[in-house]
Amino acid sequence: MNGIVEEQEGEGMGAQKEAAIKGTSRSEEEAYLKRTLEVVKTNVKNYEDDVAKMQEEIDEMLDHYHDNDAEVYTLLSNTITMRDNMAHALHRNQKALKKPYFGRIVFYDESFRREESLYIGRGGIARDATHQMVVDWRAPVATAYYENGLGKCSYLAPEGRELPIDLKLKRTYEIEGAKLLDYFDTEVIANDELLTKYLAKNKQAVLGEIIATIQKEQNAVIRKSPFHNMIVQGVAGSGKTTVAMHRISYILYNYAQRFKPDDFYIVGSNRILLEYITGVLPDLDVYGIRQMTMEQLFVRLLYEDWDEKRYKVRDNVQGNRHTGAQGSIRGTGFWFHELETFCAALEKEAVPEKSIFLNPRQFVEGIRDGVAGVFDDTFMDMGEESAGDRMKGAARGALQDRSTDKDRKIEILSGESIADFLRQNPALSIQAKINLLNERLLIKIKDEFLKSGIRYTEKEQKAILKAYRGRFGKRVWKRSIYDMYRDFLRKQQEKGYNVETAEQEFDIYDLAALAYLYKRVKETEVISEAHHVVIDEAQDFGMMAYGALNFCIKDCTYTVMGDVSQNIHFGYGLNDWEELKELLLENGSGFEVLKKSYRNTVEISEFAIKILEHGSFSSYPSEPIIRHGNPVQVKEVTNGLIEETARQCKSWLEKGYGTIAVICRSIQDAGKKARQLSKMLPVSDSSLEKAVFSEGVMVLPVSYTKGLEFDAVLILDPDREDYPVDDGHARLLYVAATRALHELCVLHEGNLTGLIADPVPEIKKESVRKKISIIEKRPTRIPTVREKTPEKAKPATQKPFAGYQPSASSKSSAVLKPSGSGKVSAGSEPSTRRKASAVLKDSKNVKPVVRTEPAKSPARAAKVGVPEIVREDWRDKFYQSSLTDMASRVRRPQTGPVFADMPSTEKLRPMGHSRIDLSVKWIRKEKNSLYLQSRYGMLRLCPVEEEIVRVTFARQGMEGRLSEENSVFGKRESFWMYKESGACVELLTDALCLQVEKATGAIKYKNRDKKLLLTEKSDSRQIDTGKDGKERSWLFLDIKKEHFYTPGMNGRGGLALDGSARYISSGKEKGQMPFLLSERGYGILVATDEPVIFCNLPAYGSWLCVEGEGFMDFYFMVGKSRENSVKLKFHTS
Repeated sequence: MNGIVEEQEGEGMGAQKEAAIKGTSRSEEEAYLKRTLEVVKTNVKNYEDDVAKMQEEIDEMLDHYHDNDAEVYTLLSNTITMRDNMAHALHRNQKALKKPYFGRIVFYDESFRREESLYIGRGGIARDATHQMVVDWRAPVATAYYENGLGKCSYLAPEGRELPIDLKLKRTYEIEGAKLLDYFDTEVIANDELLTKYLAKNKQAVLGEIIATIQKEQNAVIRKSPFHNMIVQGVAGSGKTTVAMHRISYILYNYAQRFKPDDFYIVGSNRILLEYITGVLPDLDVYGIRQMTMEQLFVRLLYEDWDEKRYKVRDNVQGNRHTGAQGSIRGTGFWFHELETFCAALEKEAVPEKSIFLNPRQFVEGIRDGVAGVFDDTFMDMGEESAGDRMKGAARGALQDRSTDKDRKIEILSGESIADFLRQNPALSIQAKINLLNERLLIKIKDEFLKSGIRYTEKEQKAILKAYRGRFGKRVWKRSIYDMYRDFLRKQQEKGYNVETAEQEFDIYDLAALAYLYKRVKETEVISEAHHVVIDEAQDFGMMAYGALNFCIKDCTYTVMGDVSQNIHFGYGLNDWEELKELLLENGSGFEVLKKSYRNTVEISEFAIKILEHGSFSSYPSEPIIRHGNPVQVKEVTNGLIEETARQCKSWLEKGYGTIAVICRSIQDAGKKARQLSKMLPVSDSSLEKAVFSEGVMVLPVSYTKGLEFDAVLILDPDREDYPVDDGHARLLYVAATRALHELCVLHEGNLTGLIADPVPEIKKESVRKKISIIEKRPTRIPTVREKTPEKAKPATQKPFAGYQPSASSKSSAVLKPSGSGKVSAGSEPSTRRKASAVLKDSKNVKPVVRTEPAKSPARAAKVGVPEIVREDWRDKFYQSSLTDMASRVRRPQTGPVFADMPSTEKLRPMGHSRIDLSVKWIRKEKNSLYLQSRYGMLRLCPVEEEIVRVTFARQGMEGRLSEENSVFGKRESFWMYKESGACVELLTDALCLQVEKATGAIKYKNRDKKLLLTEKSDSRQIDTGKDGKERSWLFLDIKKEHFYTPGMNGRGGLALDGSARYISSGKEKGQMPFLLSERGYGILVATDEPVIFCNLPAYGSWLCVEGEGFMDFYFMVGKSRENSVKLKFHTS
């Protein structure tokens, strides 16, 4: 059994169990594996046939696409989407050919009173709709495999109901290359002991067994409810990162209706770590998760107040020795509370809690000095003061409540009600509170007009409203948050804190403070951010960061993973979890501890414990899995340190180790050593700006190895200067030592750090002895396993390590940078679908290839003839644009009036109607669209690309017409967000901003710089029935001095639309969809087969009307420059 010897007692128990339960003998297991593989092979064959068939259909459609048939285009887009889905399923089944499942449970279901036998695998495998051969590991019933022992137990159904079962058998399989090598039952071999077989392999093989070897304590963390915060303390090698990634996969599988991939943020301390931890997600069927460093997240939360050209981010280099006292104080919870106090004082100054009074005598309509107006009667006895002076005094009196005549004053807002409002709305910014108080004050004044016995004339009412408007302040906060932050730092300096004033460069705690100030003081529109944030290596960040983050992202839950023993910040970070538990957890519930270490051999664990015990702090106990390996090597090298390093790395490569780390103290030293070492053997790109975790030899500073693990690690020259004996450096060296899975070597030049060379302090010796004895005396039911040298399939030195990135099919794909992904950044998403770039090619002679990357459309060879009236510069540029070219590709057959026909006069007016209520009643965000409901109907905004938003409206009861399918651009995924304020809702892409006024439902179309492009009228939409009995949909536009143009049909020229009403649809001919272009750099593509009228006449107004359809559906497009028109990246998948 490859080093594991079963006890005779275990064999007897296993035989009895096999006799009692059907289908458990080896022959029966092999037969089931055979049947399962046959199903998988059939699935693979079917998927291969389907993919090949669809590819042929795609190729055929591409061959005929020059016919410009929009129906072909739609069919092409749908077929490509289906092909991609089939290809994904094919990939899953191909992987299952080698190992279709890893576990099995047999239990008696007490609810249904029958026995069930379920095999558990990486993904579900079905023979047909009713016969499941293998269930997905994320399914609720799989909990019994990971957590329960034999006998009475239960698992939770998706709706939270507890289902009792009697577990009869729990079995784990060792399957390689579609062959059953062995299987193990829980009463024969312990789970921990089974792990030793897997952990003795190299890193890539270990990662392949992660799902099969999830432990009970890990599974409990993975399956915790995502609706509550959780903090996980996990010792080095306990699988914290892996658990976090599996938790995301589990949540997306079981809570698909509540969470989408873009609802998650993964936050880490550096880019290499993020690349490493998210590399496992594609193997878990998770795509599109956004990952970012904590600095990037806070920059994101500054929104438009962050200027990349003006400000810079200072890297939060872990383990920096030059942080000083100011770094320590700025990262604490105390500093965050100081900032809260500063903002509270700012609010008290900006919003005084004083009653607001109205004195009716200050606003009296009459005639003074022959001038009619509204005057202040309280100034009647002020002598010969001029009328102008009296009016200025009236305004001051209204605002400053100068009158002492208490009997005549009317209290509009009491100081108590203002204080209650401020206290009841702690999440609102100061600016938002000012705006709402201003609105409340005006409402109270208007109520006073209605209910008061005093009668106010219309002019008096206007004067009062004007005087009190903005009583609490202006609608926009003018003061810079950067100035406010500098004021805060100066006040702290005055208190005696030695902190520098940040100017142009900001570190993580500066950014946290700025993000808090923006949210606390300036924000007026709430942006929906993540709904679940996973923070890895959480001990790296101090409470200042968590306080700001908790305030800035509301309605969000957290999974926080870390190990306080690995806090390598000197003054920063967390040394315990108490403050964070108080901030995030309710009554302390939600704190989990992972104490078993699966990474290191016993020898490496004992070495690391002795390093840690040189510190004065206490640490969480670690329970390593018993796995022996080679002793840790500590060598003194008086000459040729780099040569000896190269020799040791080559020796490991020859043994078959795939991942090797040479760990240096600093960034500068790592760069220097990497250059020297690369002259002697291949070294992976270790540039911190470009490097990704990969096979081969990597040279890294210790601060950038956090969270990573390697088959073998060499710590290079840890001397007493770089690693003095103190708490911070003990943690730092502990991190370096615990990166190694199998072998650890320390090379030095004679001045070895006391953390290794010096004996453990007497006071700590007993602690070390206890921890080592726990490792050595842990009971085992079988002999321990001596680690075997990994099998070498190919000499590692032959691999192209320099800049090496394995292919997607590589065994190490679970931890490598996903193919096609770019640099890690906020909002970045791995691409998972191939593009059909052939659609973009104009040439009819070249057969496009679907599998290539998207190509740009070539420039048009010549402009089609256009009437002289429209040959102006902007129109010519529009006609050359890729947008116009694209519109000519999206074609559908139409019937009705001919292009450029003038409609009859009776068609220029909508039918009479009662009041249409388009005000927004509620808002709902789906994965691809934003829905806004009014009494009249439903408005849907669907971002297609950064420069294109689809706008669709249907009447109440007809929302079924708002299908997200059949987009003329195919199924696309676009990054977007929305913000909601009291007055409007904003949808933002990287190029567009659509503002919907809540009161009217009208949209203002702006570019991302908020420059206005187009405005809809307040009564913006109408659906009616014409005299011919056909439905019509109207869009009313607020257009003043603006020139419009529509491209010609089939190359016969375009048409200027200034001061006219024309049909812009193509009639009976097959032509492009109705398309409207503006000189302001935007276009409207109307998605319809029916006739479309555009009117721009003063007598009839400006509008678009679709005849024959009871809903409006169009695409609003914008270009980033007028010179390039509306350049469109036209992808079809």
